[in-house]
Amino acid sequence: VPGPMPGPVMPGPVMPGPAQFPMALRLFLELTETQVAAIQQANADFDRLAAQRQRRMAQVQQEIADEMAKDPVDPLALGLRYAEMVSIWRFLEGEQGRLRDKVRQVLTEPQRARLRALEEALKLLPLYYEAAGVNLLAPLRGFGLAPGVARPQSEPISPEGP
Repeated sequence: VPGPMPGPVMPGPVMPGPAQFPMALRLFLELTETQVAAIQQANADFDRLAAQRQRRMAQVQQEIADEMAKDPVDPLALGLRYAEMVSIWRFLEGEQGRLRDKVRQVLTEPQRARLRALEEALKLLPLYYEAAGVNLLAPLRGFGLAPGVARPQSEPISPEGP
């Protein structure tokens, strides 16, 4: 007597294509199609590498949980696994730094200058949040309220929520 007939084979998860490159950034830096493609390719390469390492990190986390369930706990086994996690984090951090260097090499000098201006503006963000927190400036819209930023009186909280 034959066994049950297998059901239809479902395809595996579909990986999304590359994300749309941010138009405002593209316009701000005046990037060409070639530059955008190079940046997207470098990011896709890093994403594949990071996914591999993140899978290993998930395995190591499971191994840590398994070790913690043992009695007695083997401190050497735990230490080795935690050390591997730190090693993976440091590797990915280094690779992401190399990715940024590679992506910046795609830019022209005027584009690098614009990027530096963006970096300088970012340094002011904590100060902006402090100024908004004491109502010297309006809070950012569309990003949610930052911690410590009061809701303006003109926007009462309704019973249904914000």
